[in-house]
Amino acid sequence: MASGSVRVLMVSSEVESLARTGGLGDAVEALSRALGVLGADVVVVTPKYGVTRVPADARLWPRSVFAPLGLGHTRELGVLETHLADPSAAPVSSRRSAPPKASGAPRVCLLCDGELFERDGIYGDRRGAFTDNPFRFATLASGALSVAERAWDGALPDVVHAHDWHAALAVLYARRTRGAAWARVPTVLTIHNLAFQGVFPSSELDYLAIPRDAWDGGSIRHDGAVNVMKGAIDVADRVTTVSENYAREIQRWPHGFGLEGHLRWNSSKLLGIVNGIDTVSFDPKTDGAIARRYGAADAPQGKRACKEALCAELGLSSDGPLFGVVSRLQWLKGIDLLLGILPALVERGARFAFVGTGDADLEGALREAAARWPGRVASRVAFDPTLARRIFAGTDFLVVPSRDEPCGLTQMYAMRYGAIPVVTPVGGLRDTVEPVDVAHATGTGIVAAASDASSLLLACEDALGLWRESIGFESLVARAMARDSSWDDSARKYLSMYEALRGKLGP
Repeated sequence: MASGSVRVLMVSSEVESLARTGGLGDAVEALSRALGVLGADVVVVTPKYGVTRVPADARLWPRSVFAPLGLGHTRELGVLETHLADPSAAPVSSRRSAPPKASGAPRVCLLCDGELFERDGIYGDRRGAFTDNPFRFATLASGALSVAERAWDGALPDVVHAHDWHAALAVLYARRTRGAAWARVPTVLTIHNLAFQGVFPSSELDYLAIPRDAWDGGSIRHDGAVNVMKGAIDVADRVTTVSENYAREIQRWPHGFGLEGHLRWNSSKLLGIVNGIDTVSFDPKTDGAIARRYGAADAPQGKRACKEALCAELGLSSDGPLFGVVSRLQWLKGIDLLLGILPALVERGARFAFVGTGDADLEGALREAAARWPGRVASRVAFDPTLARRIFAGTDFLVVPSRDEPCGLTQMYAMRYGAIPVVTPVGGLRDTVEPVDVAHATGTGIVAAASDASSLLLACEDALGLWRESIGFESLVARAMARDSSWDDSARKYLSMYEALRGKLGP
């Protein structure tokens, strides 16, 4: 590692190659790898869940770490260390001893606690969210700081970077409960989704080692309850969001979810940096999950073959424009908006392929739609990342009808594979999709005028019109595939922020 490189403690409840439920894990892993390439010395700390895919090269630290919590309680944690390998490299062999760490590859430390983490779910199971999540993720936050005290041979990190509320207490603990040396370490909180804030009753204060003055002074109190996200926003040196537009939106109702005033008060520390995607793993030229590999030069032939294979897999006819939807099935994702206009679009010749899980009513509605329009609508109620890749490759359009979308990754994956995004004008969708201008042959997708059913219908009708213009449509596909959605530029922005914090605030 280069002399003077920035030491970054990355704390997250998800890491894509280990355990994840959505875009948080994708972003944390890809950003960490991109920072490693730029020379940062990154250590990622995350729990070892029952569903974690533990790499064969992981090695157990010879000594446990201890996570101090509230009411004199300390949690003893085992630590498994591995690293985030280059996704383009050959698979690691099954040998028991760990190979030397690849140059620039971030280290990953998995916190081992059978009672708290070894469950068949990250946040919950089929019965609902785990009731002890406040304590589970407080243990992650405190344990991550304890790992950092050993990870650099006694030196502390130059910056603590916590992701979403699950890791947010690491910011508070570093600043308020772990002593003077930790209090001088700069902290960054990234908000991936403000809809989830870590809200608990005040009876949890002492149990979670939250200083009483943080509650009494209002720093972590909101509407009579503990709000972990609010408290971390208050004490962090920088608060980043996963797109520029989202940083503006969350300062206004309804996207602020009750914290819009608090965020306006802290606007001087707020910075939007748009997410990227892993362009090595997600590459139609090398992706073994799709029916035929292709690049920009042979995209029409490649996508045609992938479309025919996808339609055969899902039982769809391939003689019309095919729209894909890869999403969590939730109200904020706007799936109900799309279901409302589905009859009109099917009547106009559109075909639809849905994949996702979530709200039971929406899952049922998708099954009903597939039964009502066999051969024209297909639904797979499942979390299926491999099928998602085939949808990116095999569809003509990918619809993202969100009411709220901090960044969104599917629209960038879609463009990478030549599926044209049809999106609402919110959050990162506005930042990453350039509206099509047919007259000037510019743009990479179709942006609805608003997040409502009528605007979405008009946007989808525009898509149908573009699909019928084969030459213009092929040009649009080529522009979408050429868009740079990598982490390169965004990782440099994060690194510059770390270096500035280290210079201004660091020990």
